[in-house]
Amino acid sequence: MEKELSVKQIQSKIKRCEEQISGYQKNIEHWQHEVDHPYEWATECDIKRWKSIVRDMQKKLNKEEAKLAEFKGMLEGRVKEYPEVRQFVEAWKKACIEHITDPQTINDCIESYKSMRQHQKEVEEDYKAKGYKSWESYSATRDIEKSFLRVWGFVYEYLNVSNKSIDMERLERDYKYEAERKYNKFIEDAEFYVGEIVDTSELSIGKKGDLNGWVVGKKGKAEVDTISACGEIQRFHYRTLFKMAK
Repeated sequence: MEKELSVKQIQSKIKRCEEQISGYQKNIEHWQHEVDHPYEWATECDIKRWKSIVRDMQKKLNKEEAKLAEFKGMLEGRVKEYPEVRQFVEAWKKACIEHITDPQTINDCIESYKSMRQHQKEVEEDYKAKGYKSWESYSATRDIEKSFLRVWGFVYEYLNVSNKSIDMERLERDYKYEAERKYNKFIEDAEFYVGEIVDTSELSIGKKGDLNGWVVGKKGKAEVDTISACGEIQRFHYRTLFKMAK
């Protein structure tokens, strides 16, 4: 008998299905356009091949959508809803997306990227002039890139620098998944202390977006204290602490 998947595993599979579906949809759109608006040089064989690609992609899409529906069905009833916790993670998600898509954030990231590239170029030229080996130059420029990514990776991974645009589809999908993961992590951590949760009505969101108050379970009551990390790098990170009532 197969082991039952955990909520976390199911959610991970749902995310993977959604990514696959998005890819298939884009491929179908591309190749269907080739079929509907073929190039002047396109032969009947080309069009036939493109139609075959569309059919194959559609089959894969249908299969993936069926898997997604199955996983979503498995999740139904497994995740209990606690309004205060849900409101907290949704507010966190909203704040993340709004900051990443803010024009000022995008411009700052791009300017930092340009500075990083200029720094890499200068280092490469300096290493070359001094007779260093290519791998030594690569190592140095890679360290410069790592420093940039430590600060701006949370924006850069969704950013198209050339046209200053954000991949909103992937951004929203990733943060939807991460908000759900944080929701379930809170429930798991709380139930470690208080057992099955029976009341979260004493939880409230502070001015800084932190979740504080009390959570009540079958094994007792615990105080919840959310500590937000500071600074540009960690602005979306937080720790939630639980302390059992005496």
